[in-house]
Amino acid sequence: MAFIHILAIAIVALVVVLVFLIFKNIVMLIINSVIGLFALFGVNVLFDLGIKVNIWSVLITAIGGIIGLAVVLILHFLHVAF
Repeated sequence: MAFIHILAIAIVALVVVLVFLIFKNIVMLIINSVIGLFALFGVNVLFDLGIKVNIWSVLITAIGGIIGLAVVLILHFLHVAF
């Protein structure tokens, strides 16, 4: 009987740790996305680059964060998109 209790506690502890790790990654992704979006609008306004803010530039920046912003800027400077 004690073995079942110890096993149940171990399973619950494992689930709690996994949920914490997943939640931590989601929070970091959200923070990175918000920073990337603010940077997109800030860079566009501050340096008057003329990057068109459309669904694609917002999605690339929201998914990629700062790296997504770098991709949008590179594509803009190469006259490939945006």
